[in-house]
Amino acid sequence: MTPSGNPLNLRPPWDRSVADCMWLARFIDKARLQATGRLTADFEPFFGHRLATDGTFLAHFGFTLEEAMSALRNGSSDTEMGTWFLERPGVTAERITAWNTLGPKLGRPGQVMERAFRFAQRKYYGGALADPRVVSVFSGIAWDEGCLNDCPSADD
Repeated sequence: MTPSGNPLNLRPPWDRSVADCMWLARFIDKARLQATGRLTADFEPFFGHRLATDGTFLAHFGFTLEEAMSALRNGSSDTEMGTWFLERPGVTAERITAWNTLGPKLGRPGQVMERAFRFAQRKYYGGALADPRVVSVFSGIAWDEGCLNDCPSADD
């Protein structure tokens, strides 16, 4: 298998440019693409899915995909979306810190999304021939998008 690159120009999973929260900027990028009909078939089945990273993110912070899409339609700048996010009842500084600790570990043995990551590793990230640094959801995405060297370790 070969990496697909990043044709949608999504921000990396560990980007903290919106509300200092990993995944949020990438989620917003995908939501914008979905809202304009430009989210590709590779991403669409997983966007907001409860078993995918989006679903884990949404559940962690206690809001729905529909709520996020509604907020996006009402104001779509990163600043506006960051403000909306920080106003959610389930979003606190402690929850953001917990998520930023959990995010890079998603999919690792004994962690949230372990089973989903094992499936993705077999199907998308090279299976037994995968780069040995592909050990989590974040590192799998980084490998696929050609930025594995920039991916923070789950141990950081």
